Amino acid sequence: TKNSFASAPTHLCGIALDNFLFAGGEIRFMKLKRFALKGLIVLAVVVALCMFFARTVQTITTPKVQLVTGTTGKFEQAMKFTAQVEFPEKEDVTLKDAVKSSITVDKVYVQVGHWVEKGETIFTASLPSYDDDMKKLKDSYQEKSEALLELDIANRKYSKESKQNELYDALVEAQDEQGELLYQARFAAMQAGITLNGDASEWKKQLAALSDVPDAVSEAVDKAVAAQDKVEAARSALYAVYEDRKQRVSSDVFKYINDRNKAIKELNELQAEMVELDARNAALSKVTAPRDGYIVSINVAPGDTYDGSKAAYTLSGEGSTPVLKASLAGVQRTITEGMKATIESDNYGKEKTTVDKVGTDSTGTKYMLIALPESMSETGSPALRKAMSDGVEVSITYKAKKATTLLPASAVRNEGENSDYVYLIQRNYGGLLTSSSMKVVKTSVRVLERGEKLVSIEDDLSYQQVADKEDRELTDNQTVMEYVN
Repeated sequence: TKNSFASAPTHLCGIALDNFLFAGGEIRFMKLKRFALKGLIVLAVVVALCMFFARTVQTITTPKVQLVTGTTGKFEQAMKFTAQVEFPEKEDVTLKDAVKSSITVDKVYVQVGHWVEKGETIFTASLPSYDDDMKKLKDSYQEKSEALLELDIANRKYSKESKQNELYDALVEAQDEQGELLYQARFAAMQAGITLNGDASEWKKQLAALSDVPDAVSEAVDKAVAAQDKVEAARSALYAVYEDRKQRVSSDVFKYINDRNKAIKELNELQAEMVELDARNAALSKVTAPRDGYIVSINVAPGDTYDGSKAAYTLSGEGSTPVLKASLAGVQRTITEGMKATIESDNYGKEKTTVDKVGTDSTGTKYMLIALPESMSETGSPALRKAMSDGVEVSITYKAKKATTLLPASAVRNEGENSDYVYLIQRNYGGLLTSSSMKVVKTSVRVLERGEKLVSIEDDLSYQQVADKEDRELTDNQTVMEYVN
């Protein structure tokens, strides 16, 4: 007991030491446990970050596409044209009087598309040279009139008429007529490739030896030969007077009568010129419509000088019904007669009509003629007037006869003529340890119709997905991702 009692403190100390050592180990264990837990957390965060950044890099570097599926249907395309009003018949109005006296346009009273009635003023103008020209004619008339009076006074004892002078004047007139008809015959023959010889009396024999002589040449030669016979008859009649002493007059009388006849002729010509100048001034000062019709074009403006070398304005043909004409240059679709069309105008909104004709003009350009609606074809219609000046928008919907696969136009690519293709989607659904993915496969297709929004292809792709609107250039067998809106 004594020993036990003596050893008790030592035993208690051992127990206390053991308890202390056990508690210290547990503390270290707990620390290690917490450290390991923190390490696991850090490791998890690092792995998560790696996975996040790896996914981000993949997302950034992989092309994105939209997935579209073709539909089956008939290809349609709405086409718009700007058409102009066309009159099948029209008349260019040229003021021929302006060739002799150029005019200055003062005011224009009409515009393209206006309906005018006969006698309505088109434009007014003035003849800048009228006053000077008229003064010259009057001065010349006065001068020649005084000369004639002096001639009559100087030869007052002579007769003013004689058979000899009459026959002489007839011969001169016949010679003038012959010269003009000879020229016309030679010109007509030249146009037909025939060269007439110098003797007009032989021309009929010359033509008789030829085949297929145009009627115009034969008629011109007949007139020329007849004119030559007339000259010979007039000459013979004049020569007969010289042989007849009773009808023959002295040379003084003959000269006086000829001079007098010439002076009277000149005075008459001057009077005719003055009358013509006045008539020309009246006609050109106020230009009026020769009949009812539409103004198709107006080629003069205030301040312009007009000399009659071109049409002053163009008038629609009498009874001509206007149509709309639009060019088909560059149009790949087949436009046929009878196709439905829609016309849009500010006055009447949208109106239905049809294609009347499809043709080709002299330059080889295709065109179509479209019937005007009744509202625009009415006489004096404001819609027609606006259409003639500004044109009109025409819409035609083309529709294919057969149903095909239709895809968005942006999904069908092209590398050149007859080299069209699409990118089909090929999916890989992955396995236990791999994720699903998809790639694009370049596939050739045959395009039947191409529009701005849709493309018709011969291949049946209605059951497959196609890549569209990629965010970067694609290559064959390239991995892609789908857009996420």
